[in-house]
This record gives sequence, structure tokens and C-alpha cells, in this order.
Amino acid sequence: MENLAVTINLPNLKFNIPEKEINFHYLERIIFDLSRKIGQELLEELLQIIDDRLMAERERGKLSHQGKRLRYMTTLLGDIAFYKRLYRERSGKWKYLLDEKIGIKKNQRITELCEKAEGYLAFISGSYRNSEDLIQRFYGDSRSFESIRGGVLRQGKR
Repeated sequence: MENLAVTINLPNLKFNIPEKEINFHYLERIIFDLSRKIGQELLEELLQIIDDRLMAERERGKLSHQGKRLRYMTTLLGDIAFYKRLYRERSGKWKYLLDEKIGIKKNQRITELCEKAEGYLAFISGSYRNSEDLIQRFYGDSRSFESIRGGVLRQGKR
């Protein structure tokens, strides 16, 4: 696959801010949430473009297309949902070309960078519950402390 050149046109954005709510903290939060949302949309679109290109460039006859599967992933930008194509080799083995290309492991539901950030916060804050609380305060959403604990244990095994 050659270099990926993507042009993204962002739509005009319009939103109303109540006058009594205008302060720096409120404006910062709106811009932060908006930039995360744009990042999620961009990431989902890029994954679709890469998957489309991999399908077009695959070796014909060796892999048969078996349809798309919806997948969810937690990233530093928030939760994303995207489709990836499932293929079957002549030998009967199943594979996702997108996973192989971008390094997603089987059944991976969170990016490694996001999992590491949660682990660091758990270490610094002293507990998984505190880590969950800090992530909730920083980002506005968070995985459960049990999910964070499971991620830290997986990191430890590696």
C-alpha cells in the first residue's frame, strides 16, 4: 500500500452558548469535547479508507471477502465504532487485513496508548477507582475501574 493521502473537509460548526455560562472553563470544555468528537470522526473515516484500499489491493483468488463486521474501540479520543472486512483464505483461516495492517490484536477493545494512560493514572493515584475518577474528570467519560484493573494486569503480563 502506497502513501495514504486524505483530504478531510470539516463542516461549518454552529453552536449557541448561554450568556450566563460564558467563562473560560466552559469555553475550554466545549472546544475540548468538540475536538475529541472531530478526532473520533476522523479516525473512523481513516480506518474505513484504509480498509477500502486493502480490499482493492488484496490478492484475488487467495482471499474471499466474507462481509463487514462492526467493531468498537476505546481510544484517547473516546469510543469509536467502525466496520472492518473479514476474509477467508483458501486454507479456511479467517483474517482481517485491517487488523494486520494497523496492528490491532485479536479481540482488542482499547488502544494500547489509552490502556497505558489508564495504567499510569492507576499507579499515580494509588487505586483503580481513583484512576476511573480522574479519567472521568479529565475526559468526561471513563471505563469502569474493573476494566482499568484488567488492562493493568494485561500490561503487567507483557
